[in-house]
Amino acid sequence: INLMTKTNKRLLFYSAVIIFLALSYVISLYAQGYRYDFSENRFVRTGSIYLKANTDADVFLDNKLVGRTAFLGDSYLISNLLPGLYEVRLTKNDFSQWQKKILVEEGLVNEFSKILLVSKNEEEKELLASEIEKLLYFSEPQKSDKFFIKGKMLYKRADSQPEKIADGVLGFSVSDDENKLAWWSANEFWVLWLRDAGYQPYKKENDRELITRLSTKIKTAAWFRGGDHAAVDVSDEKNKRYDILEIDKRGGINIIEI
Repeated sequence: INLMTKTNKRLLFYSAVIIFLALSYVISLYAQGYRYDFSENRFVRTGSIYLKANTDADVFLDNKLVGRTAFLGDSYLISNLLPGLYEVRLTKNDFSQWQKKILVEEGLVNEFSKILLVSKNEEEKELLASEIEKLLYFSEPQKSDKFFIKGKMLYKRADSQPEKIADGVLGFSVSDDENKLAWWSANEFWVLWLRDAGYQPYKKENDRELITRLSTKIKTAAWFRGGDHAAVDVSDEKNKRYDILEIDKRGGINIIEI
């Protein structure tokens, strides 16, 4: 009996040690941002989604309210997310909505720091439409010593001969910080990065991207409140309409109709 008692005590002791070490290991993994993924049957490092908007807004993750951007400069961090695809939505009463399907990867942070929400209040919409109209039609025409259009061809001036950038171009605009060049044809809006982008979505100099192809004709366009959105006149004979385009296409593009 004494022998069995000693054996049992040893088993209990070593079992306790093993459980302690295992729990310590799991706690350490959790502290380092790892979670157990039952679909993968392994520990994986979690990812995060960082959101920063121009106003306070409710944050929804897969249709579940998880927080609000009102804290720390209208920003919000969704952390400890297992790798996978998530639907994220920002809403505010009487404001436009922002949403994307965001792919979270192990150990990475998806940053969306230029989120724009605008009021749907009729008075505010009129003021916004007036701001866009002045930007498009009453601002001093933009002059550029680097780019020009000839015969619907967009060129960049060079020492030897001009470098062709695109054809079928109706107009172009250089962002105020001169980091991006936008141009548009009858239905397409493009962006060319003139310098490396220092924030997400990271772009290299000379990267170019078709931002969107619209079903309506683009009359004119310009950068709107910086270099991350553009205002586009897509009015027709019957209706006046402006669109505000975000140029970050990750997870889908948000277009605000004014």
